[in-house]
Amino acid sequence: MRVKLFLTVCLGILSMVLTGCWDIQYLTNKKMINGISLDTAKGNQISGTVRAIILESKGGGQFEVKDELMQATGDSVFNLGSTIDSMLPGTIEASKTHVLIIGEDLAKRGIISPLETFYRNPKGYLKMHILISTGLASEILSFKKIEKSPVAFGIKQMVNGAERSTIVPEQTLYSLWSQISDPGEDTVLPMIRRIKDKALIVDSIGLFDGDKYTGVTLSREDSTILLLLKDKLNKHAFMDIPIHQSSGQSKPKKLETNLISFEVRKLKRSFEVSVDKNTQEIECSIKVDLYGAINSFPSNMGQKIDREQLNQELSASLNTQAAGVANKLLEANCDALGIGRKLRVNHSELWKSIDWKSKYKEVNLKPSFQVHITSTGVIY
Repeated sequence: MRVKLFLTVCLGILSMVLTGCWDIQYLTNKKMINGISLDTAKGNQISGTVRAIILESKGGGQFEVKDELMQATGDSVFNLGSTIDSMLPGTIEASKTHVLIIGEDLAKRGIISPLETFYRNPKGYLKMHILISTGLASEILSFKKIEKSPVAFGIKQMVNGAERSTIVPEQTLYSLWSQISDPGEDTVLPMIRRIKDKALIVDSIGLFDGDKYTGVTLSREDSTILLLLKDKLNKHAFMDIPIHQSSGQSKPKKLETNLISFEVRKLKRSFEVSVDKNTQEIECSIKVDLYGAINSFPSNMGQKIDREQLNQELSASLNTQAAGVANKLLEANCDALGIGRKLRVNHSELWKSIDWKSKYKEVNLKPSFQVHITSTGVIY
């Protein structure tokens, strides 16, 4: 009897102490925003497009997923959000937005203003990927489904794949803020473009001067080179490196271009910024040692490779490409390598006395690669 009384008292107390789900919200009442695009519009306005996942109950615990597309125009991003909220039934939930795509024309004006709303929102998703589109961002987000997945989720997977292969940087809303607010380093962002109505592709990066897109992009090969110079090797990096070799068959022998596929698995980097005391000339020297394997060398199938000679030939080819990347950075006034930050730390007096944005173009930038082949495959 005492045991039953004790249990009754305990249950009574627990029912009063434990709270229920007083703030429960059903997913069927929410509209999950998973993709946003922003473009310029007439009259200095902003055009916005969103992809919303809507769950419709079919009964019996089953749901139908719809990928809805909504567009609006407003004076600001906040105004756009209010307008689109009025267009969709239920409550808008943007805390898990996968991608935010900014059209290149809007990006050239500056991206701080369009992103301000997302930074101020306490529910802003800091892991959201930021991309720049070639052309209108709305044309990217309005693309048809990617392998039966919601478009924004498919774009996110494309970006993740390009990041793993060291083609584009791992750039999110969180990481972008620290770079934009740092006067000693400029940012770079992944570029996405549409190949007619067939596919979307992420295979290049855009260079920024402050928060403004310069209009200069680096191709897939140059993007990888820049990321390696920045010591940003991800899982691996696949590089198709052209080298010139003499043909052993034709007489007289002619130089032929062979394309060798090299997989970078490891790197070591040294990064030094020096200042000439007399001329105040700034020199930046970046030396990168790449360690990896030959994945493809068709012209030498089954033949023994002279690793030392091939190391030098690959290094020479990469150094030529790296010099071209360095020139593009200087021409775009994009300090993506963070030379200014290094200068500010090690030469603070000079940093205080110069206008870095005008001085940067005069930097003597010397990138250098050295290839170390660690494996040539089982057929060599």
